[in-house]
Amino acid sequence: MSIITGYAGTYESAQSFGIYRFTVDADTGALTEPKLFYPAPNAKYVSLQNGKIAAPVERNKRAGICLVDLSAKEQASEIFCEDQTSCYVTQDGPRIYTANYHEGTVMVYEEQEAPDEGLRLVKRISIAPAAGCHQVILHERYLLVPCLELDTVRIFDSSRNYEPAGELNFPAGSGPRHGIFNRDHTRFYLVTERSNELYTFRVEENAGFHQLDSRSVLPERGTNEDDTAAVRMSPDERFLYVSTRGSDLLSVFSLEEELPEAVQFVSCGGRHPRDFVIVPGGKYLLVANRFSNNLICFRLGVQTGRIKEICDAVTLNEAVSLVFDPDHISGTE
Repeated sequence: MSIITGYAGTYESAQSFGIYRFTVDADTGALTEPKLFYPAPNAKYVSLQNGKIAAPVERNKRAGICLVDLSAKEQASEIFCEDQTSCYVTQDGPRIYTANYHEGTVMVYEEQEAPDEGLRLVKRISIAPAAGCHQVILHERYLLVPCLELDTVRIFDSSRNYEPAGELNFPAGSGPRHGIFNRDHTRFYLVTERSNELYTFRVEENAGFHQLDSRSVLPERGTNEDDTAAVRMSPDERFLYVSTRGSDLLSVFSLEEELPEAVQFVSCGGRHPRDFVIVPGGKYLLVANRFSNNLICFRLGVQTGRIKEICDAVTLNEAVSLVFDPDHISGTE
């Protein structure tokens, strides 16, 4: 069997204290109980690249990020340049980007070459106070930043010191939240938190986007209380998955035609599915249900893309982000 290591970011509470580590059996979907890996208050999102995990962190009323070497976590680096913790973090080589919902900023950090030099702040991209910046999406030399409160996705050019390079506008009150590209960056899919919709764009040269479609992610159109959250794509790019917190719902869309088609709506197995990931190998889907304080592992139909029965469940308080370590897969007989 293949055992895969995963990590979860959590909101700080009386029972959750940072980044947790767990494993999942890629053959059976069996989970192990999560254990605290690195104490990082309000590690709301986690990103993993090249054996190092990045997450927001808050200490002594200051906020910033931590970068933790999975093989030597005692050598973790931290930097504090924000007043409130960011809600999203992603890595691109030595660069680390955060999106700060409350401050309306994107922070560009960098891991310095010498191990003892830690992290440095490269640039603060100020969009607008309380812009609701929710994600930093990498596209060639560009950064795409969904701004929920502005109903726009702002685009910045990293080759020009992150100067503005355009924007995508959405209907008032829609609340763009998270997006994802297909592998060759010819399609871009984005979900809106308040209108609970899935938008499809054709991607053109130089950060050009042409909207092809928008449709509800709910079986019946809901209200802004439904709170669509995360969007993920299957490894074979045939299916798209969306979570909606207010409805405790997972939605499945087929991508086998030009436009997405809904094929399934199913309960998340708990309450408030803030994030989910597909387990490497594509046989299972793991959901972090924040309000029911659990991780739920579902079996996936590899050919149909449909979400099937629950394989396992474990307790984890306030889990809101999940990531797997592609370099830590052990095989046993």
